[in-house]
Amino acid sequence: KDLICRRGMRDGMRDRRPPAQKYSKLHETPPPLRAPKVPKKDLALSLGLFFIGIMFLLAGASTFWHVSFSEALPFTMLGSLCFIPGAYHTWIFYMIFKKVPGYSYDMITSYAS
Repeated sequence: KDLICRRGMRDGMRDRRPPAQKYSKLHETPPPLRAPKVPKKDLALSLGLFFIGIMFLLAGASTFWHVSFSEALPFTMLGSLCFIPGAYHTWIFYMIFKKVPGYSYDMITSYAS
């Protein structure tokens, strides 16, 4: 009689268990507890290239309008070489600070390591 009661309790307990659930987020990693550190040197480099590029481009445009194309060409080339990577990395930093999905510090080329 005691064995039958125990079996009945076990069967009854099986009925009370919640149904098995599928884990849809089993292989996803949880969000980090802290935000990653901002690479300050890379940020300073990208902002510096961006603003130096703007200055050289403006100097090239001013030289072009007032003197000649041949004397403006070096300023324009230096401005382009500084502005393009500076603007690209500054844009990535801006999107990271706005917390746009898909942008991370891994996208920034770091020369510190």
